[in-house]
Amino acid sequence: MTDDDLIRYRVDAEDAAQNCFNVEMSFRTGSGDVELCMPVWTPGAYSVVDYAGNVVDISASGRGGKRKAIRKRDKSTWVVKGDGGEVTVKYRVFAHSANVHECFVDSERMTINGAGAFLYIRGREGVPAEVEIVPRDGWKNISTGLPEAGKMKFRADNYDILIDSPIEVGNHEIHRFEVSGKEHEVALYGRGNIEREKFLGDLRKIVYSEISIMKDVPYSRYVFIYQMIPKGGGGLEHLNSTHCISDPFLFSSRENYLSVLELFSHEFFHLWNVKRLRPTALGPFDYSKENYTRLLWVSEGFTSYFELTAIRKARISTPPEFMRALCREMEVYLNTPGRNHQSAEESSFDTWIKFYRRNENTINSGISYYNKGTLIGMLLDLLIISRTGGKKRLDDVMRLLYRSTYSKGRGFTEEDFREACRSVSGTDISDFYSRCVSGRGDLPFGKYFALAGLTLEREKGEEAGCFHMLMSQRNKSVIASVMEGGAASEAGLFPGDEIIAVNGIRAAGEELKARIAELKPGMTAEVLVAREGAIRNISVKAGSSPSKMFIRQKAKATAGQKAAYETWAYAKWKDGIDYDGVKDPSRYTERMQIV
Repeated sequence: MTDDDLIRYRVDAEDAAQNCFNVEMSFRTGSGDVELCMPVWTPGAYSVVDYAGNVVDISASGRGGKRKAIRKRDKSTWVVKGDGGEVTVKYRVFAHSANVHECFVDSERMTINGAGAFLYIRGREGVPAEVEIVPRDGWKNISTGLPEAGKMKFRADNYDILIDSPIEVGNHEIHRFEVSGKEHEVALYGRGNIEREKFLGDLRKIVYSEISIMKDVPYSRYVFIYQMIPKGGGGLEHLNSTHCISDPFLFSSRENYLSVLELFSHEFFHLWNVKRLRPTALGPFDYSKENYTRLLWVSEGFTSYFELTAIRKARISTPPEFMRALCREMEVYLNTPGRNHQSAEESSFDTWIKFYRRNENTINSGISYYNKGTLIGMLLDLLIISRTGGKKRLDDVMRLLYRSTYSKGRGFTEEDFREACRSVSGTDISDFYSRCVSGRGDLPFGKYFALAGLTLEREKGEEAGCFHMLMSQRNKSVIASVMEGGAASEAGLFPGDEIIAVNGIRAAGEELKARIAELKPGMTAEVLVAREGAIRNISVKAGSSPSKMFIRQKAKATAGQKAAYETWAYAKWKDGIDYDGVKDPSRYTERMQIV
């Protein structure tokens, strides 16, 4: 393959004032039709976005700049006739979505997430590409995981890599550090209360910790694109980079700072788990439709578990902070009625129609493969540590699976995963799999915590009343969801009902939450609501508020159990688990606002 076969892209930010950038795509053709396609989704974000909707003013030209006909065949495909020479296609992209899977441009910066920027030629996805970036005047920095191919030019071996390499352009800060002889770049945009040296030091510790878990460094250079944007949040993994967004002012409280580090820990671990160690369905990708797998509880859920264990192994979080984060995962799971209606496998498969398309019944109809996958990873880790006397743990399963599948150029199957678990633990995990992965309902936390001399306790204290419902984020007086089997559901309250008063006293927002909490479980309250314009009074018998959970050490634990705990928690048994001063972790905060 010669440079003549390259697909060349040129991106300029001349129209940034209109929140648009321009793309010029050049390639050689034969004499037949060429299908130009825009992806409908991006790997890592399992939701149909239909990026073609942002394409404006597409045109094509051939030899001598002569205009060529280009017609749209379906929502994301255009067809142009080849003439045996070079064809140039020009188009604009409206880019004003400040998230990790779409594009953004304004007077300050340009963020290119490839699926929303670059057309591909059907049948030529494996052809190398070259991208030239033309910044606005005054913009000095370009950050991307793509290797340089000249001044402001970058090269990708194929389309998969091209759209898997976000590009940040502007005047962002650039910081660098080295781990295992490899350069790590942090492209930092935004203003906030970040303590740069502390953050960069902790990020370096996370990188070192996760490399020590997987024992392989499959990249020559890694780039963290980090944007601090008000009310922003999210992360998306890439082969040798990641794109993370958080609010700028999360660094003054310990719990919020840990949430930022957890985000980076999660996305960095994905460079192994998902980007290389992947279910067979996740590559090669079909960008024209959904790609289904039943294993996202491993790909995403286990990554969420390792984000916590890596931070603990790095000694950034304390043992009580580690335990409390896992307790929050258990609280969310046990307060999700949908756990009785959907397994981890089903949640993975249905992500395209459920997880990213939430509605008022989501809490009752399904569970998160992130959430349940984290808990499965925790239980499996405890099981393996106990069965092997602390010589092996879940880390070893991931490394074995990595060597036996990715290193051989293929994805993994459910049987590959089961075999890796059997090989590492020395035991069949069929019962565990049937109960925890394929099964629905509660997980056997007590059984597996006991293996490490631990027990799970609910917080004791004065019980507060609860109607078991979630309120709208926009209007705290309007019910967003009614939890199956809860007080509100039993009484006949519905999503969309606006609560006006409780027991004759007007209550809205935080006042409403306080009035309900003042009720004792079992007490009946008269609730005045507005439903579709009609006022009605409904009697509600209050239930009990969800209680916090804490992992505790048993008074009588065996030496083997204590050793298992020390391996699992990277802590000494004798130091105990002191939760004093440990605040609730930020993870899932919005999903714990049960009224």
